[in-house]
Amino acid sequence: MKLCALINPDSGSTPKNSVDALLAELEAMGLTAQVIPAVGREIVSAVSEALAAKPDALIVWGGDGSVACALSASGASGPPVLALPGGTMNLVHKRLHGELTDWKEILRRALPSEAEPFAAGCVDKHLFFVAAMMGQVTTLAESREAARHGQIIKAAELAVQSGAMNIERRLRLEAVHADGNQRLDAVAAAVVIGDGPIPKLEIAAIDPRSTFDWVTIAVDALVHGWRDAESIEMDETRTVTITDIEGLEFPATIDGETVSMPSGTTISLKRHAANVLRARLG
Repeated sequence: MKLCALINPDSGSTPKNSVDALLAELEAMGLTAQVIPAVGREIVSAVSEALAAKPDALIVWGGDGSVACALSASGASGPPVLALPGGTMNLVHKRLHGELTDWKEILRRALPSEAEPFAAGCVDKHLFFVAAMMGQVTTLAESREAARHGQIIKAAELAVQSGAMNIERRLRLEAVHADGNQRLDAVAAAVVIGDGPIPKLEIAAIDPRSTFDWVTIAVDALVHGWRDAESIEMDETRTVTITDIEGLEFPATIDGETVSMPSGTTISLKRHAANVLRARLG
């Protein structure tokens, strides 16, 4: 089995001896791999180099950004991607391997597996593999980063300046169904890739009535799960169009990347966006 491995040693939780550790683990399994460092902006060229080698599978040990780059470049016709958790959030890894976090166990359980198609959301040819969030609340990203670094006062100032809790700006979501379209109005929305026998886009329309209601929704989502929280209306579809009521651009985050979307943006499901190797259960 011909393997290539992309390792980002600067990711949030990739160990310093990652290259030696991976090669040793593969050797114990009777395998080897061509290892290509993929630090920061080098990830794009590293993925191209790895795909040019035409491996049977591509191991990516890094964060969500590294894995998403490999999945997008490999596509539906490329080799399967085996993602090992090495980032901070590891959201793509959780979608692939559930709560399994030990990279050695993932490696042992995934390499004997058959390649599976992996679905993605598509926004203007840009693929995302976890979720897209829309609305003013997404401008809290900078505030959240400040809080993570212990800058609480700065975090509070940024939250106020961003207008993240503004409930006046509204979005309209129109989901396409075979029996007619479903329209939802909301202050903020999330579009999540739903796995299963038939992949789908799960839409959450979040519609607080006041700033205090924002807090209530957040607590309710933590206790009951966001799908069952009050003031969150759910739908499932393959295509959804998001429009700002005033026709303005609106802020969004796509797999954690902050962007600005034009009013009338359509998000569609791409059922076979890439191939992956998942850790087998049991």
